[in-house]
Amino acid sequence: MSDNLSPQDRHKTMQAVKGKGTRLEKRLWAMLAGLGLKGWKKNADNIVGKPDVAFLNQRIAIFIDGCFWHGCPYCKRKLPKTNREYWERKINRNIELARLHDEQLQREGWIVIRIWEHEMADIEKVRARIRNLLSDME
Repeated sequence: MSDNLSPQDRHKTMQAVKGKGTRLEKRLWAMLAGLGLKGWKKNADNIVGKPDVAFLNQRIAIFIDGCFWHGCPYCKRKLPKTNREYWERKINRNIELARLHDEQLQREGWIVIRIWEHEMADIEKVRARIRNLLSDME
């Protein structure tokens, strides 16, 4: 896949990429609401890493990681052929930031769940994973 945009157009396009309220986040939120779960917050800006969902009382942070943006080892999405160094740096930085955020949250007593984009295809499995974790904490 080659990058057919100029650097200025690529910059504009990247600025337009949604960081909040993505299709995957909305699907997760709908699932949690459908389970009747309470006490969770969307896009918790005041928590390290800004989890997509945070169960504040249980100290559970849930992130949905896009397979391309976070370098999924299962999907191994191909990088664009042009500007490869930029994409490698960007994705490696995302991976490193996720690791650092996980470590800091865990030091602060949080349980961190990372859900890959491709895992959202099996919403029942995601639902069971979250439900089991919450019931284990009761």
